[in-house]
Amino acid sequence: MKIYSSIDEFSSLYPCVLTLGIFDGVHIGHKKIIKNLIFRSKKKYSSVLLTFHPHPKEILNYDKNFFYLNTLSEKIYNLKRTGIEHLIIHPFTINFSRLRTIDFLKKILHPKYKIKQIITGYDSHIGKNRDNSYKELKKLHHSYGVKVYQVGPFKLIKKIVSSTYIRESLLSGNIQWANQALGYFYTLSGKVIQGKGIGRMMNFPTANLQIDYKKLIPKNGVYAVKINYLNNLYSGMLNIGINPTIEKENKKIKIEVHIFNFFENIYGKKIDIQIIRRIRKEKKFNSIQKLKKQIYTDKINIQKFFSCEKKN
Repeated sequence: MKIYSSIDEFSSLYPCVLTLGIFDGVHIGHKKIIKNLIFRSKKKYSSVLLTFHPHPKEILNYDKNFFYLNTLSEKIYNLKRTGIEHLIIHPFTINFSRLRTIDFLKKILHPKYKIKQIITGYDSHIGKNRDNSYKELKKLHHSYGVKVYQVGPFKLIKKIVSSTYIRESLLSGNIQWANQALGYFYTLSGKVIQGKGIGRMMNFPTANLQIDYKKLIPKNGVYAVKINYLNNLYSGMLNIGINPTIEKENKKIKIEVHIFNFFENIYGKKIDIQIIRRIRKEKKFNSIQKLKKQIYTDKINIQKFFSCEKKN
């Protein structure tokens, strides 16, 4: 897959099939569109995916509490795995947002690219006033003979898969539906930083993770997780929260993972935490001893869960 940092960088030497959108999360609904793109481009055309960064909601302040399902590097990694040939990541700006969809296509895209077909999702909206992409794109067929295909929604347990619903599921603690909708385990990646050493004092040493500040953090609680470190996978338990039993004033959310049967010093190292299942909500205990007892119970429950998963 070749990557381009703007529309101007890419020049279509061969006729292409194009899809465009944000693709945050690169979930199974997105993959349905991309699969259609690749199918229609096979042997005859090149496959091109045009996406935008930052997200329009971040630039236009539609949502002041907006967070990403994928960092840009994660998004590129997930798109690379789909098999597309060309990925264009165009900067989304205020000026760009003022373009009408049809003007963007007629004046910018079509003159540069030899577009034969365009694939769009059922709910794709781009351009000024969030135009309905499919209706606007259909105008290209009449003007330039470009064929436009719309891909229907992907439903999972009677719910349409979308980045919005996945965010809502993660924030409500429904990690299992979110993982199914993504088609992979939701992952928090970052550098291990120095903590207060409280976990080690309780015989449960934890790695404190520093992640991208715009990455969405799931609902507070304890989770069964897998940790990828140097391409080795370990089981563990993750706590997301404010540590109410210990922290009296600092309400900043912390991401702490206890890796089972792991004894290396990994301060400053990057790890990836795949979130598998939410075990319980965050609680405040009356004493450190009661907290320690609960953590031990959590560990046993998570080890049993992973043991059952292996058998199945």
